[in-house]
Amino acid sequence: MVDLPTIISISVLLNVVIGAFLLSLYFLRQQQSYLYWGSSCLIFVLAQITATSRVFIDLPILTHFIANLLIIAAPLAAVLGIHAYNNREKYYLKRCLYLLLATAMLLFPMFQLGFDQSVTTAILAFSFLYAANALRRLNVERIIHLVLLQLCFFIHSAIMFVQFDLLVMEHFNYIKADISQVFAIILISHIIITTLTAMIWPLLMFLESEQVLSDLANRDSLTGLLNRRAFITISNNYLEQANNSLSELCAVMIDIDFFKRVNDKYGHETGDEALKWVANKIKSQLREHDLVARIGGEEFAVILPSTNQLQGENLSERIRLAINNDYFTFNDQRIKLTISVGIITHQSGSNNINELLAQADKGLYKAKVNGRNQVVTMAF
Repeated sequence: MVDLPTIISISVLLNVVIGAFLLSLYFLRQQQSYLYWGSSCLIFVLAQITATSRVFIDLPILTHFIANLLIIAAPLAAVLGIHAYNNREKYYLKRCLYLLLATAMLLFPMFQLGFDQSVTTAILAFSFLYAANALRRLNVERIIHLVLLQLCFFIHSAIMFVQFDLLVMEHFNYIKADISQVFAIILISHIIITTLTAMIWPLLMFLESEQVLSDLANRDSLTGLLNRRAFITISNNYLEQANNSLSELCAVMIDIDFFKRVNDKYGHETGDEALKWVANKIKSQLREHDLVARIGGEEFAVILPSTNQLQGENLSERIRLAINNDYFTFNDQRIKLTISVGIITHQSGSNNINELLAQADKGLYKAKVNGRNQVVTMAF
């Protein structure tokens, strides 16, 4: 079994490396969450060093009082890092500082009476519980990493509550047996989970940053749908698969009728909200494997893989009715919107997706010429 000094040494080394890495990311990206989380790692290192130095020096004010303050400050810094991700750390910074000051005032007499470890453990337990709850407010795509981080905080909180109970029972002599080994295991668990938590956070932030960059390159910033470039790339893969498997595929072009009137009459803010509303209406009618994009101002494109002409027509009609049978409401205005739809079914061949969309666009043009608010099917 690995002994405690080895665990502490490895933890100190890892937290120094992770903390320095996070601080370097802060200076590179100027993202406050990296600053607070990196500081949390380095504060935890100082806490371990001051706490373990009691083996070599007899200075309780440093090895107990200051060490406990640092141990409490580490998760508080992590909490600020969580709030910094949503740009709310300034609101919580004063609260954390006041809490740390109040903790210092509480710990000093407790330290003299020998209750400081129990108080520190209780504060840590609630701090980790709060951190797990704060994570729920993060709007991130990588849910699995967020869940792992929450799990670490919950487990950490549970371990601290167990330690608090044991300390209280030991103080009042409810436990007669020697439980020093239990406290050693709890300490090792505390160190390991803290280090693990420090490693998961930068991974989560890195993956989220990559997701943001990917979204900027491939997503329409207004509706969240694919943009034209990404849509064409993925659609060509769909088309190639359809040709290889000799399966049918439908291409659909959608345009909002008289959309310029909406912008002119109600303003561009209302127009933007209308585009998002239509995008959501389209997505609500599609299947999981269907592909949709905003490829122009008020123009959308859809690819329906493994779909024959009748199925494509029925789905397109459902999209049209979903918009036609409802009202777009914004700023107390109820606005009637309709769409025109052109659809074509591709059966086999070597046509590229642009040719297919051009044919569907001809159907869209016919739908507009014929009076709008309808679906027109083109024959290849």
